[in-house]
Amino acid sequence: MLKPRVIVFAGTVGSGKSTQMRLLASMLKRRRGKVKISFLKTGHILAYFLEIILAKMLTKRRDVSPIRALVEEKSYIFRKLFKLWLYLDVVSIAVKFLFSVFVPLKLGYVVLVEEYIPATIADYIYLSRIIGFALKPKSFTITFLLRLMYMGGFTHTIFTDAENDVLKSRQRRRGSFEEREDYLNMQRNSLLSISRKLSNRLLYLNTEKQAVEETHRLIRNWLMDEAL
Repeated sequence: MLKPRVIVFAGTVGSGKSTQMRLLASMLKRRRGKVKISFLKTGHILAYFLEIILAKMLTKRRDVSPIRALVEEKSYIFRKLFKLWLYLDVVSIAVKFLFSVFVPLKLGYVVLVEEYIPATIADYIYLSRIIGFALKPKSFTITFLLRLMYMGGFTHTIFTDAENDVLKSRQRRRGSFEEREDYLNMQRNSLLSISRKLSNRLLYLNTEKQAVEETHRLIRNWLMDEAL
């Protein structure tokens, strides 16, 4: 059905990315395809450990993610450590990219990845603006991430979305942290814009009033059309 390539599931938190990625992976595997599933975004293992340690030491909030607690309660401290956090995160992402995206592609796999490089760039820009850190578009961090993405080659992006009230309701049902509206709006605008620029093909889907099966059918048909 598909030549080795990267298929990205991006979009707002709670819009159904993980569910649709699993459904597509199952379908491709049934057709005897070589499929690799991955997750590539901010807060990978090295940076995540730093977030947890700092959040437990410096903040009292436990109803949000560690990085959200730091940004909201101790932004001036996080600003001082942002370069270290950024370095640890980029190193972690580079290592994971090589083993979960680049190598599988070379071995003939279709790689399904949740979020990917555009989401990482969007998150870095979002965080840097909140804490007042000047992260320039031509900085080493951004250019390095772009080089990684180009190594991955041809990219299809499925971008899922829904209204904020629907997203928050889904987040509560699955017991995850509720995201701030400004973050959801950033994903809906900045992330979508970056994804359009960096992807070879992009499909936008509003999952608010669509059944899971209908969304899967639209994705399947789109990918089959693109493969022709």
